[in-house]
Amino acid sequence: MSENDAFWEFYWETRLQPMENLGKQAAILAASKLMREIAPKLDHPLRLLEPGCGEGQVIGTLLDAHSSLCDLQSSAGVDYNSQFLEKCRQDYPFLHCVAGDLSDPHLLAGLGKFDILLLVNTLHEVFSDAFSIELNAIDITLARGRVRQALASALTCLESEGWLVLFDGLEPAGDPARLLRIHFHDASILRDFETFCSQFQPFPVTYLQAGDPLTVELTYHDFTRYITKSIFLGKHLWESERMQSYQYFTEEDFRSALSELGLKIIDLRILTVNEEKWRALVNIESPGVRFPDEHILILAQRSAS
Repeated sequence: MSENDAFWEFYWETRLQPMENLGKQAAILAASKLMREIAPKLDHPLRLLEPGCGEGQVIGTLLDAHSSLCDLQSSAGVDYNSQFLEKCRQDYPFLHCVAGDLSDPHLLAGLGKFDILLLVNTLHEVFSDAFSIELNAIDITLARGRVRQALASALTCLESEGWLVLFDGLEPAGDPARLLRIHFHDASILRDFETFCSQFQPFPVTYLQAGDPLTVELTYHDFTRYITKSIFLGKHLWESERMQSYQYFTEEDFRSALSELGLKIIDLRILTVNEEKWRALVNIESPGVRFPDEHILILAQRSAS
């Protein structure tokens, strides 16, 4: 490890300690390393764009840490939530905050070109917005199409040979309808599961009692959504998290979408950061079935024009 890498490892270990979202930490660390690697190769300071920036934790933290490498005035965060943007402006006054939706091609066209595009926990919100009242669930075909459109629109802001940092939920491969049996460690956890089933909007969640009162059978599709949302149950974030499906693409779907859009994947990692917490809630009793992978982290480079 070089002296520079050792410094940044210590810096981020200290800086990110208060951040509860371990997955978001991984995205920041990967983006920081990428910035340090590509900045010396460019003839201008780095310009970063984060559509769906929320309160600016990701882009603001990166720009603050690497201000000497970046064009702060030309970097931008975009979000449709005015309250989030106001907090972003307070915490990161140097960041250009833009009110708008990443699916709006006219807004994105006016932002200019950027060296790094950050899509951190953003596209699953686009997917979740395609909820159909008639279906009482997300219209999957429509939703996946909107994700591809939003991704394509965002990539129009990327410079030739620019970089995408994408971090989001991962849909498990295989048959989503396959059944598994789980056992809850106590009755309070079962009650939280029942709350999840009654309040989770994106898809109806069904299950059957199997054997004793603390054991149920459900599909892997529904279990994946429950277990990856379980950390929010009983917290204030549940009100927003219950409206969103974190999963929308498998690894192969991500690879296919990025390839079609002219990006080459340089690094792809599958991350699971909450399995220890999940094991404290349930046991999987079905033989050969493991907890689902949680996140996907992709660094991809746009082809030269």
